[in-house]
Amino acid sequence: MILSDTSTNVREKKRAKMSFNRNLLNIIIILCVCLNWDCSEGAQEKQRRAIDSHTIQLSSLFPSSSSPCVLSTRASSTKSSLHVTHRHGTCSRITSAKAKSPDHAEILRLDQARVNSIHSKLSKKLTDRVRQSKSTDLPAKDGSTYGSGNFVVTLGIGTPKHDLSLIFDTGSDLTWIQCEPCVRTCYSQKEPIFNPSSSSSYHNVSCSSAECSSLSSATGNSGTCSASNCVYGIQYGDQSFSVGFLAKEKFTLTASNVFDGVNFGCGENNQGLFTGVAGLLGLGRDKLSFPSQTAATYNKIFSYCLPSSASYTGHLTFGSAGVSRSVKFTPISTITDGTSFYGLDIVGISVGGQKLAIPPTVFSTPGALIDSGTVISRLPPKAYAALRGAFKAKMSQYKNTSAVSILDTCYDLTGLKTVTIPTVSFYFNGGAVVQLGSKGVLYAFKMSQVCLAFAGNSDDNNAAIFGNVQQQTLEVVYDGAAGRVGFAPNGWGCTDAVQNRESGEIYFHRIQVSSIIPSPSSSCVLSPRASNTKSSLHVVHRLGPCSSLSIEKARTSPDHDDILRLDQARVKSIHSKLSKKQTAQYRVRQSQSTDLRARDGFTIGSPNYIVTVGIGTPKHDFVSGLRHKQRSDVDSMPAMCHYRNCLASNCVYGGARHGDKTLTSGLLAKEKFTINSDVFDSVNFGCGENNQGSFLAFYGAAGLLGLGRGEFSFPSQTAMTYNNIFSYCLPSSPEYTGHLTFGSGGLSNAVKYTSISTVVHESASFYGLDIVGISVAGKKLEIPVTVFSTAGAIIDSGTVITRLPPKAYAALRTAFKKKMSNYKTTLGSRLLDTCYDFTGQETVDIPKVSFSFKGGTVVELHSKGILFAYDVSQVCLAFAKNSNVGNVAIFGNVQQKTLQVVYDGAGGRVGFAPNGCMYIMRNVLNIILIFWVYLNWVCTEGAQERERSNTKEPLHVVDKHVVRSHFRRGKVTRLDLDNILRHDRARLDYIHSRLSNNFADRPRETESKDIPVKDVSKSKSELGWGSYTETIRNRNT
Repeated sequence: MILSDTSTNVREKKRAKMSFNRNLLNIIIILCVCLNWDCSEGAQEKQRRAIDSHTIQLSSLFPSSSSPCVLSTRASSTKSSLHVTHRHGTCSRITSAKAKSPDHAEILRLDQARVNSIHSKLSKKLTDRVRQSKSTDLPAKDGSTYGSGNFVVTLGIGTPKHDLSLIFDTGSDLTWIQCEPCVRTCYSQKEPIFNPSSSSSYHNVSCSSAECSSLSSATGNSGTCSASNCVYGIQYGDQSFSVGFLAKEKFTLTASNVFDGVNFGCGENNQGLFTGVAGLLGLGRDKLSFPSQTAATYNKIFSYCLPSSASYTGHLTFGSAGVSRSVKFTPISTITDGTSFYGLDIVGISVGGQKLAIPPTVFSTPGALIDSGTVISRLPPKAYAALRGAFKAKMSQYKNTSAVSILDTCYDLTGLKTVTIPTVSFYFNGGAVVQLGSKGVLYAFKMSQVCLAFAGNSDDNNAAIFGNVQQQTLEVVYDGAAGRVGFAPNGWGCTDAVQNRESGEIYFHRIQVSSIIPSPSSSCVLSPRASNTKSSLHVVHRLGPCSSLSIEKARTSPDHDDILRLDQARVKSIHSKLSKKQTAQYRVRQSQSTDLRARDGFTIGSPNYIVTVGIGTPKHDFVSGLRHKQRSDVDSMPAMCHYRNCLASNCVYGGARHGDKTLTSGLLAKEKFTINSDVFDSVNFGCGENNQGSFLAFYGAAGLLGLGRGEFSFPSQTAMTYNNIFSYCLPSSPEYTGHLTFGSGGLSNAVKYTSISTVVHESASFYGLDIVGISVAGKKLEIPVTVFSTAGAIIDSGTVITRLPPKAYAALRTAFKKKMSNYKTTLGSRLLDTCYDFTGQETVDIPKVSFSFKGGTVVELHSKGILFAYDVSQVCLAFAKNSNVGNVAIFGNVQQKTLQVVYDGAGGRVGFAPNGCMYIMRNVLNIILIFWVYLNWVCTEGAQERERSNTKEPLHVVDKHVVRSHFRRGKVTRLDLDNILRHDRARLDYIHSRLSNNFADRPRETESKDIPVKDVSKSKSELGWGSYTETIRNRNT
């Protein structure tokens, strides 16, 4: 009896001890949760006070070029995810230690070009409302500008698989690569040019095929024929071009993600700004885009995170795997219907936690879009003025300095170690609010010139553009099937491992001044998303340490002036293109019109982001321009306006001419494309055999990957697999890789979607956005809703600097300057007019900037999406205004940095997730909680799901000019910021032109005062169009 009592006591003691242990464990877990979630009211209040600003180390604005490459965990661990690298960074396959990146002037120039092109394209869609049908001021060299194109991914193409680095572009549809033989000209690329004859899975596409007939929607030009084979041609506003065969090929994302018969362009005549990369990956909304063609697998879902530093890789992930639960979605705006762009409805912006007083019509009138190719986000003039004013007010303690190009709000941070900048958040339709990371707020030229990374549009009718600077660190999710785009902050695989914790005053970013200017010695950091997701590609900056695209004999990289110049060209081309789609009269008459403009197409600008894809059988890996620019539809081959030609029954594309007289022509073909383990047979693409021109911004790439909305874009052609969904994260710094991911796998739960705007018609390939507001430092700017709704907006990965309607930009600029009044101002540039000299400062506090889109989505930009830094003495507001109120706003790629941007073509929406490029866990408590959940998960159904989602062979998006990029080699020099902005301006011109052409009744070439008749013959002569059909090889494989 005593023994029995003793046993009972022992059992009771054991039970009591076990109960105590369980209770203790529960207490520990609850404590961890409380500490992690700031469960007390006091902690919440403290958090609220801290989230309106970023405190950043100034040294982080200028990452070291010697930094090693850090891979994206998302891209490394998700089977459908690719590493996204900065083209000029340490992670790039196409760059080398001796490579010189484009300067800031070149970046902004190219960015403005892209913005102009977006505005032009979109404005032509709205003429029935704004009566632009009689306008004769459209540029004669209408075309799509790619801006900086700094993010690239690598995927496998062909059988056996060839890994190729491609620029990914959400504004392009047709994926294309350079192909042998080069019948006229092929630009220099780092990887071997793809030889279709060596691939057993390559097949040309017939002239009579539906795919060949679809070229007009994907490229803006009908296919031609060569010996019954379909020939595509695509031309850009900067005179770059690609001509070749539309073909089908096996595409391999990872070993388990293989797609047979993916339509792509096999370019045999290619010229222009593609040097280094193998081609372009089209992620647009057309059925030929890669998300559309893989929709059966990925349901038209993809996401990405652009690396905020060139030493890191971001990720491009296809499918919904790994998407953050914090993704906030906004419906894709109807503004971009008929284009490759994903439209957004911005409904407001806040700076420093204060919503700006911007009338709703400021955004709703012109609309908005998200663009991975546009560097600097563009806002309507009133919205930008409000943003700028609020930002300057929050930054009043810092020394102002001169403006730089389109960036007019700049500070001199010389001598400072840290700065506190106001947070910036965007509000989108549907309730999504996106707070930008600090890298989405500032654009650093040098320590003495760190600028607000936004610009105002020149016209109230120009669509706002959410650019890639603002997308950095965000996970951006594109859910084409659901018609929405989502954003998640610090998404998986989007946050740099070495990124400093931000703190500071309410609605400000406090940043290290040293972080504004990247260090030339930074090493590459791979995107974990692209490394771990099978349908995800690494996105790298073309000239960064992650890039492999640099070539020993390459010309100097664009400086900042060139970047901005090309960016402006892109913006103009976008505006031009969209304006062509404005009127109902154009829609009626376009089927009857035969007087296509001689140089219709799009300008690449400075396409610095590239990916690597495998093409052919055996697979050859090619580096392609990351034409996440939502305009490009044909894989590796941009759109061109020439009639269909045949050569020995083969479809010939040609006349794809860019604004700088570069061009490509070749056979439209089918080939096997490989993205990691995803293989796609018979992907239509252009096989360019005559390619020539100043492909400076694409140096070393094999071609272009079209991610637009057309049926020839890579998303459209892979829609059966990826459901027309793709996402990316652009690396915020060249030493990081981002990711380009096809399908919904790996999407952040924080993605906020906004509907793709119908203001931009789908045939324009752009993804339209409905911007409804902008806020600076938490205060919504007073921008009338018509400022945005009149011309609409798009998102463009090729446009560097976001362009805003003049009134929106003025509001943004005023608000920003007000917040930055304590900093020394300095001279700006024609594009960036708000610049500061931060010389001597360690940190600066910049107001946060947020964009509001239709549907309630609010996107807060990272600090790198707000400032554009030439050097520490010239850091400028990374926004610019459109030149015309009728130009579409463009959400450029500077503003997209660190965001995960999701294009859900099937769902008709674009999504944003903050911190979509995160590389490390938030904190130790998260690790503890995750480990605790994991211990339970592995023993249940989670283990089965874990097995299903197991991935390998990631694809990274790298900066074309950074260490991981294999384009880096020899004497390649980096584009400075001036060149970047110059290219960006060219892209802006194109977008504006292209969009305006979509709605306006196109003027006949023989009648137009702006398009001399001699241009037609000159175009064909320079292209070798007449002789092309005699020299191009009749390839029937």
